[in-house]
Amino acid sequence: MLYQQLLNAFGGVRFFTNTIFLTAISLFSPLFLHAQSDSATLNAVVIQATRTGKNSPVPHTNFNAETISRMQQAQDIPFLLTGIPSLVETSDAGAGVGYTGLRIRGSDPTRVNVTINGVPLNDAESQGVFWVNTPDLAASAAEIQVQRGVGTSTNGAGAFGATVNVDLSKVSLNPFAQINNTLGSFGTRRHSVLFGTGGLVNNRLSFTGRLSQIRSNGYVDRASANLQSLHLTGTWMDDRQSLQMHLLSGHEVTYQAWNGLPAQFFDAGTNLTYNVSGTERTDQPHPDEVDNYTQRHHLVHYKRNISNRLLLQLNGHYTRGFGYFEQYKAGQNFENYGLPALDVNGTTITSTDLIRRRWLDNHFYGTTWALKYTPGRSTFTLGGAASQYRGKHFGEVIWAAISTVPQNHRYYDNDAVKNDINVYVQAETRHSDRLSSLVDLQVRRVGYQFLGYDNELRNVEQSANLLFFNPKAGLNYRLNGHVETYLFSGIGHREPNRDDFTQSSPDSRPKAERMYNVETGIKTKGAQWSLGLNAFGMYYRNQLVLSGRINDVGAYTRTNVPESYRAGLELEAQARPHARWQLLANAAFSRNKALNFVEYRDNWSTGAQEVFEYRRTNLAFSPDIIARGEVVYSLLAPGQQQGLTLSLAGKHVGRQYLDNTSNAATSLEAFTFFDSRVNYTIRYGQNNGQVQVILAVNNLLNAQYASNGWSYRFASPGYDPTPDDTYTRSEGGDYYHQAGYFPQAGRNWMATVSVSF
Repeated sequence: MLYQQLLNAFGGVRFFTNTIFLTAISLFSPLFLHAQSDSATLNAVVIQATRTGKNSPVPHTNFNAETISRMQQAQDIPFLLTGIPSLVETSDAGAGVGYTGLRIRGSDPTRVNVTINGVPLNDAESQGVFWVNTPDLAASAAEIQVQRGVGTSTNGAGAFGATVNVDLSKVSLNPFAQINNTLGSFGTRRHSVLFGTGGLVNNRLSFTGRLSQIRSNGYVDRASANLQSLHLTGTWMDDRQSLQMHLLSGHEVTYQAWNGLPAQFFDAGTNLTYNVSGTERTDQPHPDEVDNYTQRHHLVHYKRNISNRLLLQLNGHYTRGFGYFEQYKAGQNFENYGLPALDVNGTTITSTDLIRRRWLDNHFYGTTWALKYTPGRSTFTLGGAASQYRGKHFGEVIWAAISTVPQNHRYYDNDAVKNDINVYVQAETRHSDRLSSLVDLQVRRVGYQFLGYDNELRNVEQSANLLFFNPKAGLNYRLNGHVETYLFSGIGHREPNRDDFTQSSPDSRPKAERMYNVETGIKTKGAQWSLGLNAFGMYYRNQLVLSGRINDVGAYTRTNVPESYRAGLELEAQARPHARWQLLANAAFSRNKALNFVEYRDNWSTGAQEVFEYRRTNLAFSPDIIARGEVVYSLLAPGQQQGLTLSLAGKHVGRQYLDNTSNAATSLEAFTFFDSRVNYTIRYGQNNGQVQVILAVNNLLNAQYASNGWSYRFASPGYDPTPDDTYTRSEGGDYYHQAGYFPQAGRNWMATVSVSF
């Protein structure tokens, strides 16, 4: 399967890579031929202009390759980043494999900007990140940096809670090979091979590669995942320039677990693994109720040291994505699929059971660039990006119980084009040994063309154009060798997503969101300890939330809340009281409020909507407290490179509301879980050979909790739907709600053996 994936990926990119390669060689071969110095003098292959530095006033956390290798097994990046302050990770299948996600400071994945080597990873239309499309990505990462808040200027979707930068540009001048094998609960297994040629042609040329396969049956019934990926890199570099090319390809087949566990099952604590997906058939679940998607990223990075003070970075990228999700649907009305009613022996038939596939076929391409000038105590960066996304959305009926329905009947077709251009200027200045400053100014223009409703409810081609100015500034002041303080403020904007545009008319279309962010804090450290306190405020204008309102085209779309905020304190601490002991802790305490919120509830009897108003209500999925602590005991003597390390970590997440009404009946109760891990490392041979064994027991105390969910509130006078629908609960009187929950796995284990040579 991986071999076929490799062949398919190369076949799909042959034209693109050949063109880039020949163009690059023709342009830069004179430079290569005249290179004079050893390539090791080149500091980096890629200028990470979207990455913030050590003394930046932006709160951030770095995970280097060594830290990643100690933690990574088969779970995806959101679970790898569990130690980030203010972060909550979740998994649809409950085991951390397949569809996973993260929220930082209550901000959902569509508000967390993610880049790979500075290239946007967020989907251009939904603005979310689907980690399932890039399996085993962390295995290729040299570093992952997470910035909290609006962060520094970045490319792609607006950062409204955090920015995640994944660096894949590491170059190894030493040949290596690594084999990883993981086994775990729920049939989870991961097999991967990594290799590198080391430096060739006087250490100027090198190649690396990775092949990975991850499988899991999932904690939830049928929530299986079959994930395949490859990553190939070629690098040429000398003392003046470098050229690096990446092919990153992923293919996933994941059984759907998107609907969540019915509320009545969750309350009873039984059938916690029940999966409603695919069960519309009366005899057995549909076996192919799956998401089947392929995504291929092609990255080209060219860096030129024009002088000792001037660096140029040019990047090109092309992402090809295609695939579908399949559903068995019972009793579907013909009119919803553009089909006429049938007359069979005098009987009019207007519905049928069917199987449909909803396709996405897209292309995303563009360039990012940065010019960095360092005349002395200052560093000036002029950067930007330009990209175009072309997405084709269509649905097909591939089978119907009534044979007269045409096979592969296409019942909708919707294309969209999105252009995104930004330019930014950064100035980082070290005014003295104690004081430094950051000024960051960005202009971003977004143009979107799509099929949407006009004011007369006709589905016609439309367009929207938005222009944003995102200024940021900060100061960092070192009081002495042990204490420093900082202040940062910035403004960020974020455009509505695809559904906000396509499911509204120009009159009901929501406005873009704006956030004002302030961060300030103090950090202090000693020889064996460090402590940091960060205070943050994130004030929103026109934040987009679900309110239950049906707009003028009959769709439940998000609406703008005029004013809302998130504010709190984040504490980080670590200490080494003894050479063998290490203590790590972080905690976030926050208040997350919408000053005025209007809820709309459907009345099933009248067909109208009832209106309820709230003041200073809690924002959804925004816990007041998130805290984590970890104890690490090492049998390694100081300076040793092999031995045994034991760790125990505990995490607590406060109550999260599923909507913005502060109703405890539709909330995720606070939960606490503990994870343990054993790392054993053996070094051998003269070439730094290594065997690493990782044994993890997750959710050690078998806590039962859900980390995600959804709700829908309504009135139903005269009819109690709870006996007929396990998703429905009564709130008393004529009011009810439907809710789905995503339980996470109880006690489970995972073991990894990694051999490097």
